[in-house]
Amino acid sequence: MIEEKTFIKARTALLRLLGYRSRSRQEAVEYLRRKGFNEGIVDSVIEEMEQWGYIDDHRYAVDYTESCLRRGLGPLRVRHNLLSRGISRELAEQEIARYYSPEEEQALARELLGKRNASGDDLNDKRWIRRQAAYLQRRGFREGVVVRVIREYCLRSDE
Repeated sequence: MIEEKTFIKARTALLRLLGYRSRSRQEAVEYLRRKGFNEGIVDSVIEEMEQWGYIDDHRYAVDYTESCLRRGLGPLRVRHNLLSRGISRELAEQEIARYYSPEEEQALARELLGKRNASGDDLNDKRWIRRQAAYLQRRGFREGVVVRVIREYCLRSDE
């Protein structure tokens, strides 16, 4: 009887959390552990949520990657975030490869740099170049893409 009440309490808490946004399996487990539920209850609730389709790491990885792409985040940042949320490296790499081809990554970085910079900036100023490179790296773009995009931007504005 006590075990059943605890199970229902844990399920209710997790459903409330999932009502805000989807979570990975690891996030859900950590949440229930922080709430003080024992491993048996946690495992049972997680298993039930997976059966119901409320927790699905593959769907979570797809949705999260699409969201990051819309927000202008690069593949390195997406990979880091997915791994920190308990998504397997294989699944993270699969979704990143699906959404971030080298051409798409470069186009996204180019678009961000264009939005960020107003005309009239001194493009030959080394501080400006360092700031733009740091910005794109923080957003999660690969170093080669950052260098290429900044070089293109500077050459285009020289014309």
